[in-house]
Amino acid sequence: MSLLSIDILRTRRQYFVDKVKAPLMKALVILAGRYPEPTKENTDKHNIHVLLDIWDEFFKHEDNPGRDGLFKAIRKITIAEYEHDGYYSQRIDWFLKKLAQAYVDGEWEPPKSWNPSCWRSDERE
Repeated sequence: MSLLSIDILRTRRQYFVDKVKAPLMKALVILAGRYPEPTKENTDKHNIHVLLDIWDEFFKHEDNPGRDGLFKAIRKITIAEYEHDGYYSQRIDWFLKKLAQAYVDGEWEPPKSWNPSCWRSDERE
């Protein structure tokens, strides 16, 4: 286990849960509420429509009501920023391209085991 994991999970777990993660999640959900809801009808970019389909599939499987708001906030913020701001869309494209290449090249290591907790099927790909 890494030093970072030990620090966060063992040494100061409750601090990170209460003082870091909870306020961050709350802030993201509040900020996302200021964005309009992205749909295929109110967006133009092809990649946004791909992302919307991927998020729709994700939400068919995800089953953790305590995290639903966070995932929907991340979806809304990233899609809205991608749709209207070329700076962010270019950086997101670059990042996703690098991630996809790492996966194809075998550099990205998928989890060694799958915990189906809060997931509606055994499908993980």
